[in-house]
Amino acid sequence: MSEDQIKLSGRIVHVFAHRFVVQTPKGMVLADLTPHGADLVKLRIGADVELEGEQKPSELKVTHFACDGAGVTIQHKKKPEHAHHEPVDPAAAIEAARSAGFEPMGTPRRKPKHFEIDGRRNGETYELHVELGGRIRKAKLVGNGHEAA
Repeated sequence: MSEDQIKLSGRIVHVFAHRFVVQTPKGMVLADLTPHGADLVKLRIGADVELEGEQKPSELKVTHFACDGAGVTIQHKKKPEHAHHEPVDPAAAIEAARSAGFEPMGTPRRKPKHFEIDGRRNGETYELHVELGGRIRKAKLVGNGHEAA
């Protein structure tokens, strides 16, 4: 079992379609069966269950569900690996910020389809979203959520 894999047991206290909450001796755990997994088992409040799965920040992705002496293995779809992004020069984001009257602050942060960079203009700080081609898509004033052109 990998370090993210855990086993736990407890009682189901809430059911939300293919997700459910299990009360364990250490507290409550949100668990996810996937819609296909929910078709394989009968989730019912008050049932005592044993679970194995991968602990994510928000929930347990259940890979084995056992209740009343019967167990079911559940497959979770793996998210596809993101293709390697073509190299893009972050200097284009810095130049776009300067051309729009912003003083760039820090290093541009690469996202799949844009760069994010902080910039100051007229004494205020903005988070700039700059398309890979160098066009500013969004300028969000930091602190109050307003957007500028």
